[in-house]
Amino acid sequence: MSQIEKLDYGLVIATYKRETILPRCLHHAVQQTLAPKEIIIVDASPYWETTRTKIMQKLAAKYPTINWKYVQAKQVSSTHQRNQGIDLATVDILFLIDDDSFMYPDCAEEIMRIYTRDVDKKVLGIMSFLAPIPPSFNSEAEKPIDNKIDKTLVGWLREKWQLLRFKLIKMINPLVRDSTLLPPYDRPPIRHEFKIPDGIQAHRVPDLLGWGMTFRRQVFEQIQFEELLERYAISEDTDVSYRVARQGVLLRALNARIYHMKAGSGRLSRFAVAVLSAFNMLVLHRFHNTDFDEFKKHLRPLLLKRMLQLTLKDLLAGRWSFPSTRGMFFVLLNYERLLSKSTEELKSWYPQFQQELINSSISLFRKI
Repeated sequence: MSQIEKLDYGLVIATYKRETILPRCLHHAVQQTLAPKEIIIVDASPYWETTRTKIMQKLAAKYPTINWKYVQAKQVSSTHQRNQGIDLATVDILFLIDDDSFMYPDCAEEIMRIYTRDVDKKVLGIMSFLAPIPPSFNSEAEKPIDNKIDKTLVGWLREKWQLLRFKLIKMINPLVRDSTLLPPYDRPPIRHEFKIPDGIQAHRVPDLLGWGMTFRRQVFEQIQFEELLERYAISEDTDVSYRVARQGVLLRALNARIYHMKAGSGRLSRFAVAVLSAFNMLVLHRFHNTDFDEFKKHLRPLLLKRMLQLTLKDLLAGRWSFPSTRGMFFVLLNYERLLSKSTEELKSWYPQFQQELINSSISLFRKI
């Protein structure tokens, strides 16, 4: 019979201008069949104190057994915010979910069941299973969805276009998914011997995604989220996963369901997102790839493929200014200059570049 280890868990949530979504995330978190020991919120919003007051008075007061910490972010950056929250945590397992992720009632219990069965601590991270619909919950935080049907000719045409668009996106999804993730730092990836315990519904994954990732707190004694990434830190989750995976096993728990709403407030322009998705990848490989020279040999085809992906997505979405395509064109014009910089130069230059990009002060043909 397998030994069972007693572990506790808590949530660390980085948030920015999500005062309407965050309470819904927290309502689902406190209703878990296995309650969290602590909840830590690191808020970078300019009105963070107002949101904190509402959360603490309307929700936290109803769950006094949970240790609540609601603090102001030292910097507007999900990587900095996650690290700030991790430093405040005291529990064994950290749920680092997004502020627009809604956990099903038994999500935490299913994940913790795997951690507690793993007495050798070979499993260092577990991801939830993405559900297509949100969990049902009777709460003031949940708002009904407007399902009005447009019966006009325009409405009928819009419906047919949406159906066609869905089918086209489904057709190109294998292409789109191929390089949306950060390519692995190690070739081949490090493989750890591990057998999934009987009765556990899970499988191995190369990385965990930010909307539903959990880690043993001990991994952050040596690793932290890459603070070179600013604000909307694309690839932060994959980056930290790859580095954790060098030490142990990553799993996805198939019965631990979570719904990711993908709220859009506080996001960047599509041009900026396209540039950051590529440049973040390059900078992270510059710091963490074990054979960077070999990686560079295969880089241009990867970037051209990414440009094709984003052009297809621009077309399907009817974005006729092609913002994502233009972003990748900027990357192709400048990526060699970025890679020519030393790691020390990148540490001082890249944060400033990201801020200029976020503030929309970078033109398409600017040289970096």
